[in-house]
Amino acid sequence: MYKTVDKRVRPVPGVYPEDARVERRLPEDPLISLPMLSPNPPDFEPTRKLTKERIEIMKINIDKFLWPEEEKLFLHIIKLNEKALAFEDAERGTFRDDYFTPFIYPTIDHKPWEQSNIPIPPGHREEVIKILKDKIAAGVYEPSQASYRSRWFCVKKKDGR
Repeated sequence: MYKTVDKRVRPVPGVYPEDARVERRLPEDPLISLPMLSPNPPDFEPTRKLTKERIEIMKINIDKFLWPEEEKLFLHIIKLNEKALAFEDAERGTFRDDYFTPFIYPTIDHKPWEQSNIPIPPGHREEVIKILKDKIAAGVYEPSQASYRSRWFCVKKKDGR
């Protein structure tokens, strides 16, 4: 997208703060905690989280590239590591602090911006409020008392949400 000269974003001259760097650490050998795999994986049994419908949505081996035993092994590995998967916002998590330091956004002094939102159509208002409440409950959004107010708007997805 073309920007006129007055809207161009320029980098701030300066050095990236040393205390804002994210450090990756390995507090333990990750290979130690890997579960053992059987040479003869069992047939897939759906769980509360990995339902048959969710596995079908993932379209595993749709092009029949894997042999049947490889597909069974793949499904077995997914089942063993199902805690790493999130199908809903409430199931999302974050990286463990002992593996990654918290991310710090380096900032410079400036005047906070205040942009007004594009109005939500009245027919979609309740649905948008429900989505926002679900995101807050899942920890995706959190309350803020910042001086900033960024513009946001709603776009319907292909599935109608």
